[in-house]
Amino acid sequence: MSERREQIAEAGIRILATRGMRALTHLTIDRELGLPDGSTSYYARTRRDLIALIVENLAARTGDDLAAQVIPEELTPRRVASIVVTGLDATMRRANDHAARLVLLLECRNDPELRASLATRPEVRESFIALATAMLQRLGIADPEIHAHDLAALVDGMLMQRIVRGASINEEAIISAYLTGITARV
Repeated sequence: MSERREQIAEAGIRILATRGMRALTHLTIDRELGLPDGSTSYYARTRRDLIALIVENLAARTGDDLAAQVIPEELTPRRVASIVVTGLDATMRRANDHAARLVLLLECRNDPELRASLATRPEVRESFIALATAMLQRLGIADPEIHAHDLAALVDGMLMQRIVRGASINEEAIISAYLTGITARV
């Protein structure tokens, strides 16, 4: 992604996270970046193109985060829970990304292509599922591929809790209990 396109996407993320979907316009981004009016339109002709540019940027960063994860060989449910919560903590350093993603999920719910890119961008979702599967395999859980999707949904819910409500819940205990429960079924 070119430097200007990245700047536009970054500005779009900030606008979505702080001012909402209605504030996301080409003109708002031009003014946010101090560009002449109409500059953003050169890089994203339509509003849908602008949203797609933001979605692409969000997916690339999430993919980079997932690629950097290293899973230890020896795991327990408590250790996996700790790893997941540490990952949630790290991802919250970019809280605007996640707030923007939530805004976009609602906005794009009737646009199957953009929604698919945003919610389940194949390479990003597959990386996350692969990490979850690897951890579950090391725990000795039967059918780790199936349970990996459940674990991903649990983590998504916890991330949403953090962003929307700022609620204080014991995430480590919840994940550990879930993993202990499915481990016990083996």
